[in-house]
Amino acid sequence: MNDLTADISRILRQGNIANFTQESRWIAEDAPDRETALLWASRRAAGEPLQYILGTAPFREVMLKVDPRVLIPRPETELLAQWLIDHAPDKGCVLDLGCGSGAIAIATAYERSDLQVTAADISTDALALAEENAALCGVKNVTFVNSDLFSALAGCRYDLIGANLPYVTNEEYPFLPAEVRDFEPRLALTAPDRGLALILQTVKELPEHLNHGGGAIFELAPEQAAETAAAMSAIGMTSTVIRDFCGKERFVAGVFNV
Repeated sequence: MNDLTADISRILRQGNIANFTQESRWIAEDAPDRETALLWASRRAAGEPLQYILGTAPFREVMLKVDPRVLIPRPETELLAQWLIDHAPDKGCVLDLGCGSGAIAIATAYERSDLQVTAADISTDALALAEENAALCGVKNVTFVNSDLFSALAGCRYDLIGANLPYVTNEEYPFLPAEVRDFEPRLALTAPDRGLALILQTVKELPEHLNHGGGAIFELAPEQAAETAAAMSAIGMTSTVIRDFCGKERFVAGVFNV
């Protein structure tokens, strides 16, 4: 194993992988044989995300299957799930809008088995993987819906809504890190109108889909926080900007006044 790890490390180092020491161990531990391990190392050195190579990504207390159908769950998104877990009422109903791999919905349902969680996404490919993840994690209190934002959710109301929608601008997209731009689905990354089109459209429709006193939280770029908070205030919500692990304004949460 030590010789294999050293060989993998050398390949990753030559590919300028910053965390080559830890990633070498992960590849060596997960690969079924030496040949596969060295192939995986070459793929990683060429820029492919490690999570796609290994086929899994951790998120809070669950391990998710991931592949190029979905974005790789980011550590900061765990804070969005935490907000839902902390604020959902007993036996409440929660919507994960733009669920992708199902990370937010599944983690929330896993840690709050009393909740009824709905996971919606425009991508049928993403939904198929999200359903597979729910089964792999043993989560039964999640319903999956193919929906372009609220298009298939007419008349549905929730206590809380969490949304990690596309928010990268079309102008920013060509300058994203290569392992994001070249491997992760653009559908899940970019949105028009300075990256705010989907977020602001969702905010506009929140009154039709939240129960009395309900709330919502959005993940976004720091420069989008003030405008999103203002939009939520404009529909009668008390909004709060929440910082991520690096101190960046990464989330905006809002609650309708009771």
